[in-house]
Amino acid sequence: MLGLFENPVDPFPSGDNRTPAAGVRRFLLEELRPLRPVVAVAVATTILCAAIEVWLIGYAGHLVDTLAAANPDTLWADHGTELLVVATFVLLIRPLVNLVGEALDDIAFRANARPLARWRTHRYVSRQSVGWFRDDLAGRIATWVRDGGDAASTAAYSVIHTLVFVVAYTAGSVWLMSAIDVRLLLPLGAWVLAYGLLMWWAVPRYRRASERLQDAESALTGLLVDSYANVDTLALLGDHDSRTEYDRRVFALARRAHLDVQRVEVTINSSMMALGGALLVGLVGYGIALWRTDAAPLGLVAAALALSFRITSMAEWLLDAVSSLFGSVGALRRALRTIAQPLAVADKPQAAPLRIRGGAIRFSQVSHHYGRGAGGLDRLSLDVAAGERVGVVGRSGAGKSTLVGLLLRFHDAESGTIMIDGTDVTDVTQESLRGQIAMVAQEATLLHRSVRENIAGPGGTDEKQLETAVRRASADGFVARLRDADGRTGLDAHVGERGVRLSGGQRQRIALARAFYRNAPILVLDEATSALDSEAEAAIHDTLDEVMTGRTVIAIAHRLSTIARMDRIVVLDAGRIAEQGTHAELIERGGLYAQLWSRQSGGFLGTVVEQDGAPVAAGVPGAASGRHGTPSG
Repeated sequence: MLGLFENPVDPFPSGDNRTPAAGVRRFLLEELRPLRPVVAVAVATTILCAAIEVWLIGYAGHLVDTLAAANPDTLWADHGTELLVVATFVLLIRPLVNLVGEALDDIAFRANARPLARWRTHRYVSRQSVGWFRDDLAGRIATWVRDGGDAASTAAYSVIHTLVFVVAYTAGSVWLMSAIDVRLLLPLGAWVLAYGLLMWWAVPRYRRASERLQDAESALTGLLVDSYANVDTLALLGDHDSRTEYDRRVFALARRAHLDVQRVEVTINSSMMALGGALLVGLVGYGIALWRTDAAPLGLVAAALALSFRITSMAEWLLDAVSSLFGSVGALRRALRTIAQPLAVADKPQAAPLRIRGGAIRFSQVSHHYGRGAGGLDRLSLDVAAGERVGVVGRSGAGKSTLVGLLLRFHDAESGTIMIDGTDVTDVTQESLRGQIAMVAQEATLLHRSVRENIAGPGGTDEKQLETAVRRASADGFVARLRDADGRTGLDAHVGERGVRLSGGQRQRIALARAFYRNAPILVLDEATSALDSEAEAAIHDTLDEVMTGRTVIAIAHRLSTIARMDRIVVLDAGRIAEQGTHAELIERGGLYAQLWSRQSGGFLGTVVEQDGAPVAAGVPGAASGRHGTPSG
């Protein structure tokens, strides 16, 4: 039966690319819109459950009066049918209504509201730019995506399951007391006033303390994720005592925030106990006084006693629910500061897929300083012809990585345009743009998935193409020997978080295999062989040459020997093109490139490079030559 409540909506919808609302109320209304029919039925069922509970207390008082006045010998004959109907109702109807209410609240609503909110925010945040993610800790972002969904479902659940029930129950209690004797509303009214004052004092304090706790817990999560993900870096930094002291401060702040929340909760619970005692004495005592003067039947005392206990327990439940509600609202408000930010790099509404005709790339007066006014690129103009292989070199901070990041739209240029085959990259979808560019980065970070998925992605099914890519990257030897902790082998073996189960060179070859598999018309190499030893690099050089043939290539290099055979070398300095030409031309010119080459080759500039298929000597007399333009000495 419960299975009927499991799938009222699809919790993982596709195609909704709206920015999440930044306000809590609008966020809840928009994100949980598909569950509105469930909410409507759940609210109606909750009100019905509350009405049944109030009726039972009223009937209990009526039953006491009936038993007090009835003859035991004729009780069954006089009231048997009534008692059987009530017993059937209590044994069958009441549990069934409660079952439906619980199933609606906990299965149909809560079990779908949480994944629905999480899924929407995850899909939206996943569309943020690479630059956006670099401005925050991944662990903290993940916490807000996860906790934002939890907070949204908890806030809505508190309203549906608790607030509606308590409000309906209180209204029913007021009606019941007034129906018996309107004077019974006096102690109940006084208690409601005192309870309202307690909530007025406690809830804002709880909300503020809860928000501080959420911030502290987020900082703690960020610390843990950052520490565990970079444990090797921490080990190299040393200074364990200072690091421990820093960690202790973060843990202590989280503890202090938790203590502040608990102090408010203890105050609330103690106050509720006192208010509960006052309500018990007021209702029961007043009922006894009325009974002594024959102004009320004995059943009234019994009903007042049951009602006071029930209202007291519900008041504690309500205060917990209100505190939880405001805590969830605070957590959601904090999460929305992150997850509801507009996309830093967004597709235009009319963006179309990129169509590659040749792969020509043009940078026109492109400037990007990351909002700092300096660094990055400064009015750079560069044309890369279709099929041309261009190497990009320069000192650290010259703008090499910015050039590639802007081409891939990890950021949008602050000014200027970037075009591929005459189409502005901002006019096409980011997915199609990156689908036409294969990139091998200097730091080959892998997903904690199988080798197969790291190369071909989740949808990669071309086994022959996959095996060819692995072989061309000289990765077939070690991949065949892989075996993970769960017994998976070869291409199905998982590589660990960020690929930690593989060496740097093995990760680099997997990244190369990914580029080979994608077979994109534009190839970007960012120090693509930096993690390989000389033997492995030599083994794939010919393959790289083959892969680059007929493709537009931009190769960033710090090790200049890796780009000496490029069609053209562009030297960046302070975000601008300082010089460009072939390797031999730049060496002969004696400019910045020649200086960089001299430093890397230990003062020996001589080399032999191939240009137009023929060896060309470059450098100064007395220099030794190296294979494929590799500096010797």
